[in-house]
Amino acid sequence: MKIFQMRIRIQSLDNIYNLETMNKHIFSSFLVIAGICLTMLSSCNQDAEGEIWSGELGYSFPSSTLIKEVTSNDNGVVSVPIYRTSKNGESTISIDIDDDTKAEGIFSLESNNISFADGEGVAYAKLKFASINDLGATSKYVIGINFADGINLSPASEEKIEVTVSRKLTWKSIGTGVYTSELFGQGWDQEVQKADEGNIYRLPGCITSGYPLIFSLSEDGQTLLGWDIQPIGYNTSSYGMLYYKATQMTREGKILSFTMNGFVKYNGEWGKLYSGFTETLEMPN
Repeated sequence: MKIFQMRIRIQSLDNIYNLETMNKHIFSSFLVIAGICLTMLSSCNQDAEGEIWSGELGYSFPSSTLIKEVTSNDNGVVSVPIYRTSKNGESTISIDIDDDTKAEGIFSLESNNISFADGEGVAYAKLKFASINDLGATSKYVIGINFADGINLSPASEEKIEVTVSRKLTWKSIGTGVYTSELFGQGWDQEVQKADEGNIYRLPGCITSGYPLIFSLSEDGQTLLGWDIQPIGYNTSSYGMLYYKATQMTREGKILSFTMNGFVKYNGEWGKLYSGFTETLEMPN
């Protein structure tokens, strides 16, 4: 850990806003355990084919959650499988996404109607986003998808799914710069990494080991495009983990100066604990 002392006085939280026979017995137990294991294995869906159930036609998502990392090669589409219990005939169902996702305006459904062709037990909902650059470097987007009312569920009975989408980034070191913290009153040599996928930078273990700081710049490197709120690895004495979020950046040559706010979680809300201090990064040669 690189920090020893804070030189900015902590603001009062009064100012925080919105802020799980014997051989027969052994053999019987083995059969029970084996049966349980086989049941568990048969219920796992690892890919598109999944388990096709017999009986009345019904539909299900593969699980209650799905995690996807996307790159530019995904062409702005995240595919989410939906299963049905029979491959016979054609069928169409309706789905929708949650209101928060609609309001955010980053992800949308290519179509609310999902059609199954004859002979297919799986079809795909398509979540669309305009550009990979519209996604924050460290953001995780949680999109809820659910069936329309009246859809008959399969025995798997996953009637809704939360899809977590984030950018997949490939980091390469571009050298060592100098990071200077006004909040902690210190400076140190700092490795700087850049993503192959865009003008996105990472400072590994910047303030505390294991906690990188990530930000993105415009194409010319002169403007801060994004610094998502992110933990720095320092725990305040009263309020736990401290998070950084930059509000703006100025650049003079290799010197990047970030106007920063420090946040904590307070009663489930973000509370601003520090404001307006400057963190500076001198980029490598």
